[in-house]
Amino acid sequence: MRPNIVAVAAFAALLPVAVHAQPIVQSQEGIALENQILQLQQQVQQLQNSGGGNGGSALGGGQAVPPPSSGAAPDGGMVASLLNQVNQLQAEMDKLHGDIDTLQNQVNTQHAQTEQEIGDLKFQMSNGQGGQAQPGQPPVPGAAPAHDAALQAPPPPSNPPHPAAPASPRALLHTAQQDYEQHNFTGAEAASRAILAHAASSPEAYHAQFLLAQSLAAQGRPQDAAIAYDNTYNLNRAGSEAPASLLGLARSLAVIHQNEAACQTLASLASQFPTLPQDMNTRVDAVRHLARCS
Repeated sequence: MRPNIVAVAAFAALLPVAVHAQPIVQSQEGIALENQILQLQQQVQQLQNSGGGNGGSALGGGQAVPPPSSGAAPDGGMVASLLNQVNQLQAEMDKLHGDIDTLQNQVNTQHAQTEQEIGDLKFQMSNGQGGQAQPGQPPVPGAAPAHDAALQAPPPPSNPPHPAAPASPRALLHTAQQDYEQHNFTGAEAASRAILAHAASSPEAYHAQFLLAQSLAAQGRPQDAAIAYDNTYNLNRAGSEAPASLLGLARSLAVIHQNEAACQTLASLASQFPTLPQDMNTRVDAVRHLARCS
């Protein structure tokens, strides 16, 4: 076998390693690159078959490869060209993997920052709603005025909550959905909380958590709604309510002027769920405008 045929055989043996050396890139660009490498592998195999002296080559339309005219290897230039193309394609594949790693790190950083904002918000809410003085005590120096703290405190429910009857989670969820549709948001809140308190491991708990967040938002309680939306998302980050939970969280954060956290949440929504229904895209644009995202 001539030296150039040996090079072809060695190159063909190394091509599968080049193709599979990196994890498969799940994108149109990555798939196109892998297809090009596969085509080059097939061309090298055809060159290898044609160089053996028996039969024709698929590249030559079934005709035998003519013998060299000056003693030079007839396939050396083709092999060098194919090697160069494979090296270029492999470099592009490596760059794609690097871009994907960078994007994933950005998403993880944004999510960690958003979780920190939510944790700070929970801490603030659990420590006196902004420093409001207790009855009979002087106001804390430097604390917000009492009327400002009252604006932050959630209003008392206007409708009596549903009694904690021993109803099934499915029945309670149905009641909560009916109350929400009839704009009885405090009733929807109470029924949702009953499911979470007594049937937290039931399949209805996930939807009850989301309905609780919606009910709190509809009552004008954005701080409570932000926490509830965040809890819904963390229950199942790939669940059916995950995109709407992120959108609700972003809007609640924007309402309480946590614009940076709201914009980071919208960025996470776009990266994790790039394809959204048109009506949700319209709401995303509205929240982006509200939070003044760049």
